[in-house]
Amino acid sequence: MFFFTDLLINYFFVNYFCMVITTLESIVKEKKWKTLQGAYRNLAKTSKNRPSESFLIQSLDNPSLWRIISIWKDMETLQKVRESGKTPTGILIFREAGAEPTLTIFDVKGIL
Repeated sequence: MFFFTDLLINYFFVNYFCMVITTLESIVKEKKWKTLQGAYRNLAKTSKNRPSESFLIQSLDNPSLWRIISIWKDMETLQKVRESGKTPTGILIFREAGAEPTLTIFDVKGIL
């Protein structure tokens, strides 16, 4: 019963919500780590077009490597942000710390 329920939930989310995950990644100099964290806290709260969830993460193997992982409910929501003509908040966060991030977009194909 639980397995079947899990399959239904997975099917529902993947096929009806078509969630998208974006990652912004950059190397940030150690002296700018606090700036990055502060910018994330401040700008992420004030942004109007926000993802469903967002995480600022730092690599354990390479502490200068930082990412912002954002979960968007669908591609349409993400496209509205990208087509707004404004620089996305995540990019502004990295730029405030003197870094230029690389964007990667992922389509969610399964949820556990």
